[in-house]
Amino acid sequence: MKLYNRLSRYLKEKYGERVQRLPINGGFTCPNKTGEKGRGGCIYCDSSGSGFASLVPEKSIEEQIKAMIKRYDGRANKYMAYFQSNTNTYASIKVLKKKYDQAFIDDRIIILDISTRPDCVDEEKLDLIASYKQKVDVMIEYGVESSNEKTLKLMNRGHNLNDVYKATNMAKERKIEVIHHYIMDFPKDSVEDIKNMAKICNELKIDGVKLHSLYITENTKLAEMYKNGDITPLTIEEYVNRVIIFLEELNPEIVIHRLVSEPPIVGTIHGNWGLSKSKVLSIIENEMKKRDSYQGKNFK
Repeated sequence: MKLYNRLSRYLKEKYGERVQRLPINGGFTCPNKTGEKGRGGCIYCDSSGSGFASLVPEKSIEEQIKAMIKRYDGRANKYMAYFQSNTNTYASIKVLKKKYDQAFIDDRIIILDISTRPDCVDEEKLDLIASYKQKVDVMIEYGVESSNEKTLKLMNRGHNLNDVYKATNMAKERKIEVIHHYIMDFPKDSVEDIKNMAKICNELKIDGVKLHSLYITENTKLAEMYKNGDITPLTIEEYVNRVIIFLEELNPEIVIHRLVSEPPIVGTIHGNWGLSKSKVLSIIENEMKKRDSYQGKNFK
């Protein structure tokens, strides 16, 4: 039995072979850092803007992509250009087009994937992003993180669920594949909030989802809260249980892009309970088998 709808399987079935993601740092910042939405970013955001897997922005986009392709040479022949760090729609249309255009340096790049915030898109920006469908498939990733408005405020997200619905619907109208990001084990969220995350995904008919395990890095507001005892991370058993509950409520057609985070090597003071990403993934899958669980088990 298929436990869940894996991204690797989805891509291989659609494109006939493995597709490798190439993380790009486009040199963007975030409205939650500049003062437009807030200062200091989200309470868990590190200095890289969740883009530690990509190269430094001092390297041009072309240089970054060439280096990444060289890294995966021989292991993949098709690629996804993934604008990862910070908010990749936080600029003028002219700047956005210039940066996105720079990603197409190789005919083997078949997907443009843009990570952003649900309150940082509009009709004009989404029209620009949709225009790239003439040459490649296009995805947009929205950092939602929680289904609880109080949690979003505590996280200092600077957006609400209305922004999520509006941004998702605008992208879907343009036939852009939409991926939502959620943190499964934020201590202030309940199991009911986890179920509501799945309900939002189902209601909006999104295409994919990324689930994150909470990690805490130095020099963040969350690290300060952790050290002061204001936040107590959940156990791995609680995390696994929440992931399974989410998957059971989720439409089985939605593609699972990720089930667990991969914390940065440097500066992490709590992350994945000291286990590797692959180990946590193995624990989730083994527990699903024990429970006779699978994605969509409770989906109606």
